[in-house]
Amino acid sequence: MSEFDWSKDENHCFGCGDNPIGLKLDFSREGEWLVARTKLEEVYQGFQNSVHGGIVATLLDEASAWAAMAKTGHLTPSYELNCKFLEPVPLEKDISVRARVVEERHGVVKSKSEVRDDSGNVLARGETSSRILEDKIDSAESELL
Repeated sequence: MSEFDWSKDENHCFGCGDNPIGLKLDFSREGEWLVARTKLEEVYQGFQNSVHGGIVATLLDEASAWAAMAKTGHLTPSYELNCKFLEPVPLEKDISVRARVVEERHGVVKSKSEVRDDSGNVLARGETSSRILEDKIDSAESELL
């Protein structure tokens, strides 16, 4: 089994890394959920005053990946993502994205994710299936403490 280098210095992920155009999400554990809070700028705009649907899907996918990696300690790339866009996600307002694992079996992790506004209203939901790879991430959980 190989180990994946999870160095923050080399993480240029669009969702959670040091990427000049990225989302720079920083996840922490809140009970069974992994949660990141953010405020997205107009560069991520889709329809007027709202976040582009592709960016909303990225929020859901990123949260699910973190939940799956924290649960398994392994790389867990998504292979299926189903999104429901319930309400427009506002630009320049506080929002959160959260995810939790709901099932792990036969090398697959299934998770649920949500984007919420600052009042707790659910704006988008996701269901993700991810494969558990052999590559182990020993430091993924420590990133969440």
